[in-house]
Amino acid sequence: MKFEKVAIPDLTAALHQRGFSYLKRDGRGWMRFAGQLRLKAKNYPCELAVSPALDEFPRVWLTPVPPGRPELQPHLSASGYLCYLALGSVIFDFFDPIRQTMVCLDRAEQVLEDILAGKMVEDLAEEFHITWGSNWCMLDVDERRPGGLDAYTFGGKTSIVTDDETRTHAKLEAFGLGLPKVELSAFRVRTKVRPMPLQESWPPKTVQTFLKWQNTLDPRCSKKIEQRLMEMFRVKATRVLVLIDSPQVQYGIEVDLKRDPAGAGNKPSLREILYRLPVHHISVCRIDDPYLAERNLPGSKTLAGLKVGLVGCGTIGGYLAEMLAKAGAGTVGGKLTLVDMGSLEPGNLGRHRLGFNALTKKKAEAMCEELKRVAPGIDAVAVVGDVKDANLGPLDLLIDATGEQGLTDWLTWQYADKVPFLSTWVEGAGAAVRALMKAKPELACARCVSQPPLKDQYRVFDVPPEVIMKGHGCEGLYVPFPAAASVQAAALAMEMVQAWLDGAESPSFRTRVLDQQRAAHFKDSSPQRYEGCPACAT
Repeated sequence: MKFEKVAIPDLTAALHQRGFSYLKRDGRGWMRFAGQLRLKAKNYPCELAVSPALDEFPRVWLTPVPPGRPELQPHLSASGYLCYLALGSVIFDFFDPIRQTMVCLDRAEQVLEDILAGKMVEDLAEEFHITWGSNWCMLDVDERRPGGLDAYTFGGKTSIVTDDETRTHAKLEAFGLGLPKVELSAFRVRTKVRPMPLQESWPPKTVQTFLKWQNTLDPRCSKKIEQRLMEMFRVKATRVLVLIDSPQVQYGIEVDLKRDPAGAGNKPSLREILYRLPVHHISVCRIDDPYLAERNLPGSKTLAGLKVGLVGCGTIGGYLAEMLAKAGAGTVGGKLTLVDMGSLEPGNLGRHRLGFNALTKKKAEAMCEELKRVAPGIDAVAVVGDVKDANLGPLDLLIDATGEQGLTDWLTWQYADKVPFLSTWVEGAGAAVRALMKAKPELACARCVSQPPLKDQYRVFDVPPEVIMKGHGCEGLYVPFPAAASVQAAALAMEMVQAWLDGAESPSFRTRVLDQQRAAHFKDSSPQRYEGCPACAT
């Protein structure tokens, strides 16, 4: 049956039955309707805006805002806009827009009922940034390292705070900026209280009203801010950025410390002048490395501060290197060492993370350059040459992404008793991807499970996939498989790295079957070491 869109007159008729009448189309072409939200105690006049394509959630405004209420209420703006749901948290069913619109009105009525009953005050903390202001401060500060702050302004509505100018400069250059020349004084105060708009006149417009609001939240924090502002006023600082580090959110104000007394009469005190100064509201966006790595891993650890070695910057290693960087490798005093002796050749381009701009370059060096482009400030080091001759230094984790069994065996023999060792590879011509972590002496290594007597027990399929070779001549042969297989192998390896970080590395041997036409023989497990293995047996 072919889908037929609902006619707008049908929606208008349905809204009419609910007491809504058509008004006009607004500047965006949305249809505006006037009606009421039906609450238990009384009804509230409102306007409803409906998308002309009937494919988005309708918007609701109260007309007017309920009298006698404070100016600021959760989910209700001063203009009367009612945020009855978080856009993006649910899906609008455009196959059934009439029912969806009625459900939205039901939801709006329930939210308004809860707002007026004082049940949603805590939600103000979640909406803080929406009500606070549009000036932004980019914060690139290592929370775990003490030290002073340097602050700059780009003018207008953006500033930057850093504790490492070189690192921050690299990040800003990545999107066409550099450290601005105009410096600011800055300080940061910590509090255990989340910011919540509690006063009727919001947001605070002067230092005095800001401090008064802070005092309702955390008197000690308010006192510290006032003391530091007075200190800077006395030393004749001209412009100050105040950052408040609270649970889950950071925010602040910017103050021009003008000494010209306001008004006539007796000369005001320094404190009185300070209190009268206007404040500019600052919303903070963090761009520090730990935050960027931790943001998508709530409750999990990252690779920040660790020394990680990756052997092989080929089709798997290229994608894996970027994943490691996004998980914090090479940041906060850590180091990411990339080892590969080869160059990027034209034949690699079909399935490699690097592209034409890196053609003929050494893979390890080109990959380091690329990581520094996508993650400025990262400490990534290239080792070009045979890993057997390289000094990798102290490591917290070593990863083998070469897919070469002989080299994997050598690395196991050389390193597996000294450092957690992960190996990952593609099975056959992309039929499956596998990864094995040897973080404990009793666990099997890649050679244990690939050689008799354990080989048959841990193979992926009942019938091993045929090894297909393509290319020209002895030096041009390769196993063909798509870039998707490389990405899957890198993702599986990254999954195991994260499990190791979180202390949940079991099962230590994992497989993802890509060829769904084959019956899998292997199930993820933690095989024990084969005592006769020359690579890992002691």
